[in-house]
Amino acid sequence: MTNFKSANCESNPYSTFIIIHLEVGGDTKSLEYQKTFWPTLIDLFLLAKRCNIKLTLQFNPQWAEYILEDKYKFNLLKEWQENGHEVGLHHHGYDHPTWNGYTNRRGIENSPQYRGTVKDMMKLMRELANPYEILCGTITDEEFDYPEGVKYDTEGIQVYHGRGKLKRVFLGGRELIQAGMGFLSFNGDIEDFKEEYNRTEEEEVFGIVTHESDFAKNPEIIKDWFRFIKSRGGNIETVSEIINSYLERYPVEYSDSPLTFLKNVAIS
Repeated sequence: MTNFKSANCESNPYSTFIIIHLEVGGDTKSLEYQKTFWPTLIDLFLLAKRCNIKLTLQFNPQWAEYILEDKYKFNLLKEWQENGHEVGLHHHGYDHPTWNGYTNRRGIENSPQYRGTVKDMMKLMRELANPYEILCGTITDEEFDYPEGVKYDTEGIQVYHGRGKLKRVFLGGRELIQAGMGFLSFNGDIEDFKEEYNRTEEEEVFGIVTHESDFAKNPEIIKDWFRFIKSRGGNIETVSEIINSYLERYPVEYSDSPLTFLKNVAIS
């Protein structure tokens, strides 16, 4: 992995990632939302293929259910993984406005939205990712629900959350590597992201996150971002690919101030 220089000699970050959050859609027991946005996911992959971009897909478990019920969709996902894209976890815990129905909290089992424990969720998610591991995730309700096996945490929402060095953190009693990310919505100010990117240094990683619904509303903003990164000679790689290689090159310091959903995202 190389940190390139553009024509104006500005440094790129160590690398760049884009995460797609695949959402619950409201009703935890309905897959209508997933059915609606499956064509959007296809369009995203066609764009990524044209631009030689590697996507990190973080699925809520309803997406796993939807894909696993159709052999064609499952096989297509396997092709995407074999071509270098990553399947990760996006967990909307009980503290999230659109809870996905899975939680380790007690006393919630009678909720009509309840689907099971985090162990139940991860069984489903591992079936989706198989034969690959789920290494990265954006997790809410971290104290109760952080899943075993997820080693790389991604969190953030503000533009400035997207730029920084990796850090070692403790969440849910687990030691993790955390990478920050900024949320680029369908109506976001992409020029702010470009300006923040231009401030990056060689040992920093730059991450953005968007949703399938944001891409559906305005695909041009993501196309613009891809063009910008390519114009700078930069790379867009998967979260795990970046972290694995970064750890071989740079030391990663401990931080007692991890980004968390309630502290840094929900209040934004």
